[in-house]
Amino acid sequence: MILSDVYSKINNLYQLSVFMINMNNPQNILELKKKINFGLKFWLKFEDISILGKGWANLLEAIEKDEIKSLSKAAEKCNYSYKYSWNILKRIENRTGLSPVITHKGGVGGGGTVELNEWGKSLLALYKNMIEEVFILEKKLEQKLKKLY
Repeated sequence: MILSDVYSKINNLYQLSVFMINMNNPQNILELKKKINFGLKFWLKFEDISILGKGWANLLEAIEKDEIKSLSKAAEKCNYSYKYSWNILKRIENRTGLSPVITHKGGVGGGGTVELNEWGKSLLALYKNMIEEVFILEKKLEQKLKKLY
């Protein structure tokens, strides 16, 4: 073993021991506790398979709000490619057995149009309703965490 390697290992052990001493200091533990937070993720599931989370719900909402009824425009609003957006819609259809959209050939500029059908509207409405409850829960948990730490 080279002498520089020995010094490096000794230095690493020293730094680790200083860290461990500092970690056991109650003041440092209090500082660490202040940095604790949490995150929640939410998605709808259909027969235990995820079908709609934040990103996919944003796409459905963009489709719903797009007056031109263009999947390209809705995809652009979500920073998705047209192909990825189309794949999202196909995944929802494959996982649930029903497409969330109605498509028509011959939209503005020669392309087709897309709009949410009743299934798509129902999924989006359910997601929005449930995510509001998740936000309420998140606020309660944040308050509880502040009380604990």
